[in-house]
Amino acid sequence: MLRLGDSTFLLGSLLVIAALAIAAAAIMKVDLPLIGAGTGALLAVAVVGMAGCAVAGISQAPTLGWTAPTIVLGTVLGVVALLIIAAGIFGWAPVLEPIGRLVPGQLAPLSPAQTAIFALAALIAVKWVVAIGMAITAK
Repeated sequence: MLRLGDSTFLLGSLLVIAALAIAAAAIMKVDLPLIGAGTGALLAVAVVGMAGCAVAGISQAPTLGWTAPTIVLGTVLGVVALLIIAAGIFGWAPVLEPIGRLVPGQLAPLSPAQTAIFALAALIAVKWVVAIGMAITAK
């Protein structure tokens, strides 16, 4: 079981923070070197976020059991994240339009990829909060 001070949890947290930083820059329409602000940024957020989850999240399933409530919740959120990534890459506007209305302070409409980045960042943050709760309550 992970604890807050474990190197695995800290590495996973650093990856999550990096994913959220990339997401924030992309939503603010900062053109990031090598990845840009659109689909490249969405893929970067997805890869870095999944790496954080793999290091500090899903690696707990063998210890807790695949039917533990937190593992099931994390798995469901992971599947939703994959659908959001696909919607952002393929521009599925009907899926992303309701999410776009939740983005605060928009001066200009976000692209489908940026809307997907916003939703993905929110899911990553929720999964991170669940992981922090698990680490705090670890015995």
